[in-house]
Amino acid sequence: MHPESDLRMADSPVQRYYRLQATVYNLTRWSFLHGRARAVGALGLSPQSTVLEIGCGTGLNFRHIVPHLTSDDARLVGVDFSADMLQRAERLVERKGWKNIELVQADATKLDLKQKFSRVFFCYSIAMIPDWQRALERAVEHLEDGGRLVVLEFGQFEKWGLLGRPIRRWLRVNHVETEQPIKHELKSHFQQIDFSSWMGGYNFVAVGTK
Repeated sequence: MHPESDLRMADSPVQRYYRLQATVYNLTRWSFLHGRARAVGALGLSPQSTVLEIGCGTGLNFRHIVPHLTSDDARLVGVDFSADMLQRAERLVERKGWKNIELVQADATKLDLKQKFSRVFFCYSIAMIPDWQRALERAVEHLEDGGRLVVLEFGQFEKWGLLGRPIRRWLRVNHVETEQPIKHELKSHFQQIDFSSWMGGYNFVAVGTK
């Protein structure tokens, strides 16, 4: 794991939040962060894919991604703002013996890896970034021509009736803004966008092709 060059990481509320959450993240998130395997499937990975995951956390998605990357040229770069979460991801990578993964501590809104990727992935991360529009711009700039960007994120629970409002409020307390116009913003970056919603707006998967 290494920090992005010349990066000065601020001690933000989200960093403080994940400093506390890092030790229990893997034990708790299975219960409400659904759809990971489905979203990875939407990436359309090949043996040669190069993947950038922005907001990779403790590396919970790696087990779904790595088996597809069988070529010597394939690689996965996991980026996260939280050093505490990345330390967990680093231990996972070492334990599994994965050789084609690089971990980078970086601010998604200032990301500059000086390389392009065939696939870019946000998984329950973009709605936690205050300047998420800028993070999306940086992600698109890291995408190869013909590449694919996939977002898995909480929806607005529009078919959950009276339960929708308290769920959105609880997510906001946990730094997740569900009412951001992410789908609309994606349309400004991609000519082709596919959306699918799950469980009455519990989450959505958006796929953009550059």
